[in-house]
Amino acid sequence: MPTTTTPIARGPLIALHRRGGATIELREGWEVAVHYPHEPAATANRVVDLSHRPTFEINGPETGGRLASSSGSDIPLRRIQSIAGGEAYRLTPSRAILFGWIDPPQGALDVTGGWASLALYGPEAERILNKITAVDLRVRTLPPGSCCQGPIFGVNTLFGRFDDRFELHVCSDSAEFFWEVLFDAGQEFGLAPAGCA
Repeated sequence: MPTTTTPIARGPLIALHRRGGATIELREGWEVAVHYPHEPAATANRVVDLSHRPTFEINGPETGGRLASSSGSDIPLRRIQSIAGGEAYRLTPSRAILFGWIDPPQGALDVTGGWASLALYGPEAERILNKITAVDLRVRTLPPGSCCQGPIFGVNTLFGRFDDRFELHVCSDSAEFFWEVLFDAGQEFGLAPAGCA
């Protein structure tokens, strides 16, 4: 895709990344934090801001058919399907949210600016989240490839669990507060921000 020289969009956390000394680059018109001065190791507890990814929502009785037209099959409720670098979260029979999709199904609504998305990596990711939510995030309750919704300090959060990370999606208006809550909880585990390489 072409790279623009002037940003057309800024994620809700870009000012925070700048204050933290992150290197900012333009990607498809979005300012993105790509590197931090003290980048954590790949095995460390770390958070990556993914708010620049294209995000779409599908609503209505045709949701299953629209998902099937893009992914080859419908997606079960509360499950996530990864397709072509993006993920489809099936929330209800009539609602799905697509994160990172370049070519969404017909009728999908672009809601990119309305969401802030963070990826939480590391061996203590579940323990960090357990400090700030009552949502049951154990593997037997929320196995990899599944999603659920619940509060973190009063912020409605969409949780996605993957083999190597949790994805946390919140309203962009709550992003900075959410970031601070997450880092307060992760301080004892050495949680650090990382760039989106």
